[in-house]
Amino acid sequence: MPTADPGLSISGLSAQAGSFTLGPVNLDIPPDRVLVVLGPSGAGKTMLLETIAGLRPQRSGKISLAGTDITGLAPEWRRIGLVFQDAALFPHLTVKDNIRFGPRANRTTAPDRSGDLMRQLGIGHLADRAPRSLSGGERQRVALARALAIQPRLLLLDEPLSALDQPTREDMRSLLQRLLTQLEIPAAHVTHDRDEALSIGDDLAVIVAGQLRQTGPAAKVAAEPAEPDVARLLGWSPLGHGTAGGGTARIGQLVFGDAVAAGVHGPVQAFYRPEDVQLGPATPAEPTGASLTAHVERILHTRPLARVSLDCDPPIAALMLHRDIDRLRLTPGDLIQVNLPPYSLHVFQTR
Repeated sequence: MPTADPGLSISGLSAQAGSFTLGPVNLDIPPDRVLVVLGPSGAGKTMLLETIAGLRPQRSGKISLAGTDITGLAPEWRRIGLVFQDAALFPHLTVKDNIRFGPRANRTTAPDRSGDLMRQLGIGHLADRAPRSLSGGERQRVALARALAIQPRLLLLDEPLSALDQPTREDMRSLLQRLLTQLEIPAAHVTHDRDEALSIGDDLAVIVAGQLRQTGPAAKVAAEPAEPDVARLLGWSPLGHGTAGGGTARIGQLVFGDAVAAGVHGPVQAFYRPEDVQLGPATPAEPTGASLTAHVERILHTRPLARVSLDCDPPIAALMLHRDIDRLRLTPGDLIQVNLPPYSLHVFQTR
């Protein structure tokens, strides 16, 4: 029986491909939330979307959408919009006919929305063009319009930005941010790009080796990773291994207080955020976190942040604004003070 819940609910979902196993996965996406599924290549992200869409058989579990159990339904009866990495447009159809394909195939009597969708996505001038004449960004806009034309109850996006160049990717990311906030249906977006994940997602699900490692609000997961694999995917850098006890932890010459190491005992592994590392003159005021002196080893003037490698134990790299490097007049060989505030550190118990 349908319930009042209009979102997506996944319980105990698992699938198999050769020796690779996905799951079991438990996830919920409310209708006003965008879930981003983040993970490395080969983690099972695409496999998860294909199983939800009914394109891949599942071994176990239940999928409910808009209050209806869709576990056994054929893909065409699930009313799920799916956007692939390569757009997957029909080459023999025009842009307009690609967008109209879904409603016509389903023999829907709903009004033709292709014109409104093309205007909304800025592709109205492409209506009579063939897919082969479109740029990568244009093809993805058409694929998105085609997915929305069926008035889906769920939108699934399988790395739709990964094959685009950087400027086009940023434009499409902004478009998705605006569009997904306007939809009143649940949406799941797959990516291996953490910046994309954190800019698009309300919630985050991290998958590694077919296993769901952590879920929750995107900002909370990014700030409080549950394990080392999650930390790495979200931009935390390994600081090294050490020991903890009595409210402190030691990694090389760094000593963390109880703000970081409370409740941790024995062998530990620490991670830090390079963009939060604070550099200053070698005669510091009282530090607000773990602190040591170090020599500047190398400065890479990357954009938008420069990378400053420090010769110390443990090795540390700081991501800094170029103007701060100029203000401190940093050059290789300089002796400086390095401070890692508590919010930039995370310690995991190891075996």
